[in-house]
Amino acid sequence: MLRGGLIAVLSACTASVGCGSGFEGFEAARHAPQGLPPAELHGVIFEGYRGEQRELKVTAEKATIDLIARIADLDDVTLRFTEDSRGQIEVAAPSGEFKLDADDFVLSGGVVGSAQAGERFTTESVHYVAASRELVSTTPVQLERTNLEIRADGMKLGLDARRLRLVGQVKARVVPH
Repeated sequence: MLRGGLIAVLSACTASVGCGSGFEGFEAARHAPQGLPPAELHGVIFEGYRGEQRELKVTAEKATIDLIARIADLDDVTLRFTEDSRGQIEVAAPSGEFKLDADDFVLSGGVVGSAQAGERFTTESVHYVAASRELVSTTPVQLERTNLEIRADGMKLGLDARRLRLVGQVKARVVPH
C-alpha cells in the first residue's frame, strides 16, 4: 500500500496550506472545507511496500494534490516495480494521475516501459491497478524484444506472475540482426 509513504507527503502538504500537521492533518484534509486550493509539490516520491520490502517507487517532477477530489496530478512521472528474483520494471510518462483512495495510477501522454534484457513497450496510456497488481492498457501497444516486434490493441501485464496478455489484433514481426 502506498498510504504509509504517502502520509508524510500529504501531511507536509496539508500543513503548508493550514490544515494541521502529522496524521491529524491527514485526517483533517479528508473533511477539508470546499475552498481549499490544491497543493503543488516538486520532486515528489511515493513508495509502496509489501511487508518490509519496497515493491513500488514512484517519482514525479511535480504533483498537484487535490485533497477534496482525492487525486494527485503528476508531471514527468516514473513507476519502478522491483522484485529481488525478477528484476525491475520501469514505466514512465509525461503525465499521470494518482487516485489517493485506491493507490491506482494512470499514466498518459506517451508511455514507455522497460524490463530486464532489453524488453520494452510503448503505448499512449497505461493504468496500474493496485488491487490486482496489473498494468493495463486499452490503447495500441508495441512491444520490442531482442529480435521481435509485437503490436496489439491493448495489454494486461500481471506483475506477480509476470504474465503478459495481449488483446485485440496481435501482429508479430521478426527483426533480423
